[in-house]
Amino acid sequence: MQPLYTPENCQPAYQLNWSVSVFAKAEVPAQAVWLEALRAATEADGVRILECRAPSATVMQFFVSTLPRSSPSDIVRSIKGRWQYILRDQQPSAFRRNYRIDSVGSANSELLDQYISGQNEKHPMADPRLQERLCSLQFHDPAIDLSAVQTGNYGQFVHSLQIVIENTHGWHEVRQDVLAASRDMIVRAAAQKNWRLSRIGLLSNHIHILLGAGMTESPESIALSLLNNLAWVQEMRPVFRFSYYVGTFGGYDHSAIRRNLEL
Repeated sequence: MQPLYTPENCQPAYQLNWSVSVFAKAEVPAQAVWLEALRAATEADGVRILECRAPSATVMQFFVSTLPRSSPSDIVRSIKGRWQYILRDQQPSAFRRNYRIDSVGSANSELLDQYISGQNEKHPMADPRLQERLCSLQFHDPAIDLSAVQTGNYGQFVHSLQIVIENTHGWHEVRQDVLAASRDMIVRAAAQKNWRLSRIGLLSNHIHILLGAGMTESPESIALSLLNNLAWVQEMRPVFRFSYYVGTFGGYDHSAIRRNLEL
């Protein structure tokens, strides 16, 4: 069965920010030598370097924004690969294999979880029976800590995403069987993909999803996978908008990262 929602027909909204630490084998040249060239080079990969600092002679920290198509592994590869090319004459093998990349949002994981958990109270249904139905269909796994650092083959990462999917034309879905099937499909899809599903905020006209993913998965691929799985529940009909919101978050918010970069 062909996917209904694709990169070509969906228009995403997004705020994707990351803190990236790269480790050199020896002291690297001053930023004035390579920073502007690196910014221009990574921009072609959908990775925009916003700020950087050197906490030591062999460690460089970057604060970046990205397009939805870029996975954490793509981001690390873009920065290290482009930077190595720029420094190829001075340091032919400049960097160690290890890295650290953290997803960062305007709110940290604790605040965002509180926000999603309160959505049903914030947008109550006029009929108390429908309100009770929606409240009973929420999903939360308190054992999942989306601020916790994961370990990959050569480094550490936090890849936590908020995804919001809306019904077409703002349609309110209130059928118990459809709502339950949508929730259960998200849970099954997360289990099959090894996503760390923390919370589903199920409302009548939109769905909030908080999950953690792997290093090689892009926000775009995750959001589209969820859209197509949810469409399958309703016989592949376009009941959801051909758009989505995806945002990063983690244990630290933008302000904390920027303060650290300014030290």
